[in-house]
Amino acid sequence: MKVSVLIGTRDRFWQLMRCLETVLEQDYPDLEILLLDDHSAEPLAGRLHQYVSDERLRLFRSSRPLGVAAGRNFLMRQATGDVYVVIDDDAMLDDSGAMTRIVRHLEKHPFTGILALKVIDHQNGAQQLLVPFSRRWRNKRPGLPEAAQTCSYFLGGFHAIRKQVIDICGPYYEGLIFGEEELDLSYRAIGAGFAIQYLPDVIAHHYPAQSVVGKRRGAELHHHVRNRFFLAYKYLPALAVPVYLLVWLLIYALQAGRQLAFGAYLTGFWAGIRELRKTKRMPLNRAAVHYLKLHYGRVWY
Repeated sequence: MKVSVLIGTRDRFWQLMRCLETVLEQDYPDLEILLLDDHSAEPLAGRLHQYVSDERLRLFRSSRPLGVAAGRNFLMRQATGDVYVVIDDDAMLDDSGAMTRIVRHLEKHPFTGILALKVIDHQNGAQQLLVPFSRRWRNKRPGLPEAAQTCSYFLGGFHAIRKQVIDICGPYYEGLIFGEEELDLSYRAIGAGFAIQYLPDVIAHHYPAQSVVGKRRGAELHHHVRNRFFLAYKYLPALAVPVYLLVWLLIYALQAGRQLAFGAYLTGFWAGIRELRKTKRMPLNRAAVHYLKLHYGRVWY
């Protein structure tokens, strides 16, 4: 089983070097690394080749900024692996056996299409776990993040996807622009009969750098609000749609107050309303909804 590691980057050279060092140290033999220079201000090729020379590494540069979803889709089209492992450029792997454990798990579980992997976020001297379980479930079951189990979504900073999932379900939806791309793909994968499993022993440490989108006040909030309309209307049962949207709009309204970003909140709201008019409903079937309810998924909020 060949592994393709996919990394998108823009103007984060030293963070990328730290990430690449841990990927190149992996002990799994059948590995390729695809790197997208997503239109950095200074082209990456010249600097990269001063520090890294490895035949497993392939570098591409986009002529315009592609963003998260389109960048991943581009790299998947170039990749030759059976499994895509995506890691943020400002993250680093915990040990050299990560890819080996990913492959072994997928070989043992043929119906698992996506692996949600543990991310430890380091920010302002504090650590925070980024895992596919809500705070409510983690409070009820404190040991939840330490057990391998089936779950309902995955986080974008570090995950693995079988090529077969993309072939059947399609790539990341580029219309979301920023945020919720992983939740959209999770719904499609579950609807197609794939399972998502969480592995606590495959770990990345994330040292977040400010996103290009986030440099504009409230820009991330705008996209999150808009995207919730799309996800709820497209995938959720009809009765759940208004409840789901009400809860998330209240959550985002509180965030807008803290960020002094009510303008972005309102533009995201109206963009979401417009999104409803052009989105075709493809609600999850009963089996998929049952899967979400069994495995910490969100149907009503």
